[in-house]
Amino acid sequence: MAFFDCAHQEQIKDFSRMWAKLDELEELAAKHHIQDIAQDNNLKLLQTLVLFDLTNQPGREGSDAIDRYGHDWELKTLNINLTHSFSTNHHTNLSRIALFRQERWMFSSYKGIQLQEVYVVNPRDLEKYFSEWERKILKKIEKKTENPHMNNPKISLSYVKAVGVKVYPVATPLDPAEVLKVL
Repeated sequence: MAFFDCAHQEQIKDFSRMWAKLDELEELAAKHHIQDIAQDNNLKLLQTLVLFDLTNQPGREGSDAIDRYGHDWELKTLNINLTHSFSTNHHTNLSRIALFRQERWMFSSYKGIQLQEVYVVNPRDLEKYFSEWERKILKKIEKKTENPHMNNPKISLSYVKAVGVKVYPVATPLDPAEVLKVL
């Protein structure tokens, strides 16, 4: 294919036709306070909000979403083609860990852009991670490290599957807000 030959022009037409459908998703995203579906995993965030009836928390501070009971949710995704661990927070510090302990957790695994499975996890079941991260940060504090934090500590997919409740795909829909209504 040469630049702008018939084949290239056909490819541009096909792409433009497909891209136009994204406008509808962008309109839906705006209703969920998502301004750019192509940034920061926002398309996957939109899918999660719609599938599980959650409300977006715009901005990147604090929780990612809120359920109808007012509970905070930490939403994590991974692409199993690339990794088998969920990243958490770029600047995980002691105050962020304290917030993590108060949030309900939803872990979504994707294969590319195709949603594979979703698990919800009680923060108590993540305590082994929180305690380990806390110990590492406290050691940094003891050493008087400037800005003691961890950069994106990970939670393994296998652990999430072992302790979590699978809410997608399931034969009968499970409402995450009900599954973790009480911690």
